[in-house]
Amino acid sequence: MIRIKIDNLAVDEYQPEVVKYSYPLLFIHGAGGTSEYLKNYLQFFAGAGWPSYAINLRGHHPSDREDALEQTTIEDYVADVKKVMRDLAIENCALIGHSMGGLIAQKIAMQFKSIKALITISSAPPFGVTPEMNNDLSYPGSFMKSLFLLLSFIPITTAFMAETTLLNNIDENEKEEIFRMFVAESLMVGYQIAQGVFIKPADIKCPKLVIGCKLDAIVPESMEQKLAGFLHADYISYEQFAHLPMLEKGWEQSANDIAQWLQNNVADATQN
Repeated sequence: MIRIKIDNLAVDEYQPEVVKYSYPLLFIHGAGGTSEYLKNYLQFFAGAGWPSYAINLRGHHPSDREDALEQTTIEDYVADVKKVMRDLAIENCALIGHSMGGLIAQKIAMQFKSIKALITISSAPPFGVTPEMNNDLSYPGSFMKSLFLLLSFIPITTAFMAETTLLNNIDENEKEEIFRMFVAESLMVGYQIAQGVFIKPADIKCPKLVIGCKLDAIVPESMEQKLAGFLHADYISYEQFAHLPMLEKGWEQSANDIAQWLQNNVADATQN
């Protein structure tokens, strides 16, 4: 792994021993996340032949500290991703966004016709958060709590998260380590997601895949089904995964399914 610094942003680069695909993958982490929790995917896809990158959005270590993080907006994060794509000349990448990163990826795919594919995993919804969505959750109100409390500046215990939201499907002996991978998040971004963020599906021209997880206690699987319909995207649902399929037991299945979908849906001259 090589860590690249682009102004205030840190980007992790994983290059395959043999490049098999002409387009790279760019991973965008979720709220309060960093590239660290995406390492399984990054190693897997690089090993399968894709040049793979993961951005750390502004204020998310190891990117530089952001003094006004609580006021940072979705638009700021979109600008971060655009800067990385242009500086690294990877405007032809396939975007893979998790949670909040899925929403950012949708915004980017609207603006870049060169994007090869859009994949969202347990994505934050563009249409806002309604009471009906919270009713679908095993822990009432956990979506809003995760936006405004769990990854903000308000201290939350590992036990609360483990039992009710982010870590509900993580092995007991790994919860503390994974909890430490997450950092503070912008309250403004949480507010924007709750209110809704403009996405125009007709402007996203690339192949699209939405992934939802039945055990997800933050983003209900019914919300992901709705997102797939909204985007006119292919859809994969997992019975065995929650909000962090890249870290949960059997994560390799999700990686293999994404790889297979890319192979089946993305035109690539090197594979002809």
